[in-house]
Amino acid sequence: MHILQEKAVLSSIKLDHLASLSDHFGLLQHADYKLPKFEFGYTTDDNCRGLLVVSKFYSISPDPLAKKLAQRYLAFLRWVQKENGQFHNEVSIDRRFLDVVGSEDCQCRTFWALSATLNTAIPVDFKLVIREMLEKFLPTLFSYSSPRPVAFLIFGLKELSRQREITFPNLDIPSAVRTLAGRLVEQYERNASPQWAWFEDIMTWGNALLPGSLFVSYQLLGDKKLLEIARESFDFMSDHVFDHQLIFQPVGNRGWFPRGGEKAQFDQQPIEAMWMTIAGEEAFEATAQPHYRCKARSAIEWFWGRNCHCLPLYDPEDGSCADGLTPDGLNPNRGVESTLSALHSLLLAKEKGILNNN
Repeated sequence: MHILQEKAVLSSIKLDHLASLSDHFGLLQHADYKLPKFEFGYTTDDNCRGLLVVSKFYSISPDPLAKKLAQRYLAFLRWVQKENGQFHNEVSIDRRFLDVVGSEDCQCRTFWALSATLNTAIPVDFKLVIREMLEKFLPTLFSYSSPRPVAFLIFGLKELSRQREITFPNLDIPSAVRTLAGRLVEQYERNASPQWAWFEDIMTWGNALLPGSLFVSYQLLGDKKLLEIARESFDFMSDHVFDHQLIFQPVGNRGWFPRGGEKAQFDQQPIEAMWMTIAGEEAFEATAQPHYRCKARSAIEWFWGRNCHCLPLYDPEDGSCADGLTPDGLNPNRGVESTLSALHSLLLAKEKGILNNN
């Protein structure tokens, strides 16, 4: 029996806490309980995800707050973009860059978030700014080879393939996806074995992102090999993160899950549930097999208390989310990554009808 009803979820999607973690400049990354921690400043990682979440929210409800936050986060992202198209990631509270350039994850996550934001109902002038930013970034597209950055790029290219209003005539999306998916296939074939159907020697964070991007690639290219690897890796991962009752128990960050070792049970982080929601839905759309959507639904239910501690992480009163599950229960802090992970999952449930019982 599923614990959530779609109507209850939709009424609980709120931006109150997200707004409390935002100042006039952008999204602050950490919180002490529900209070923002100014000393840790801002990251591009959070502001790009924040832009996507509030833009999706605006598509459902044209709330002036969502538009205001989208404008603020987009302005932050434009400011941190370098002339070569790449992005700084870490910014101090007094607006100093704390890095020369952000990580590969940061670059490619931002590409995905900007591309996906084009498919929301934000104003056209916002989209024109995003097009300028993406055009600066596109020459770097094939500079990344690590699995998660490549997967982010594939998700971003899928979003651009849906665009009819804002287009990129010099970008051959099928060719780009074929090249990037090929890098993931090579990574998988180097590391996988009958006992370890995975892309690396260890499962760490955002694991569902990897097979999810191959389901996306299959939808765009129709290559059966991509579907085969997507299924093998997703099913292998699922065997280790769902119990016999289909309760989601993601790989914990206290040791992760090395090949030949034991999976760490804690801390369980909200970003894992978000990517399981996204990847499960992509798998369902690629195959029409309902058990994939059941996994996406279970990942959403994890936020609401269907987890190993039977404790809700998401607070429907203000839209905040606890920073994870520890051996002792909830991490009481409610930072921006966790809150965005929960909101993104709930917005996807609304958009795709994941919580419907049909």
